[in-house]
Amino acid sequence: MVVGSIFSFIGIIVLVYRTFTDPDKIAEKSLTVLNTSCVLKHNRIDEIIKEIREGIAGVNYTFAHFKENEFNHIEAEMRRISEVQTKILTILEERNK
Repeated sequence: MVVGSIFSFIGIIVLVYRTFTDPDKIAEKSLTVLNTSCVLKHNRIDEIIKEIREGIAGVNYTFAHFKENEFNHIEAEMRRISEVQTKILTILEERNK
């Protein structure tokens, strides 16, 4: 009976020890998984932000190129229209004389 009591007491001590240490081990594994997940998510967010910045840089380059080329064409067209308008006015003035 004494031997059974000793084994029961040792069993209770092991059970109490496991009750307090197992949740810590599980929590430690969970925290490791969460930390790894956070690092992966932050890396992906950084990649997305980099892609967005590259996209914005591409749009800026395209707009600058458009502005440089198209506005020059528009200005040339406006000059041509002004010259044609001057010719038309000259012709109309000559007819009215």
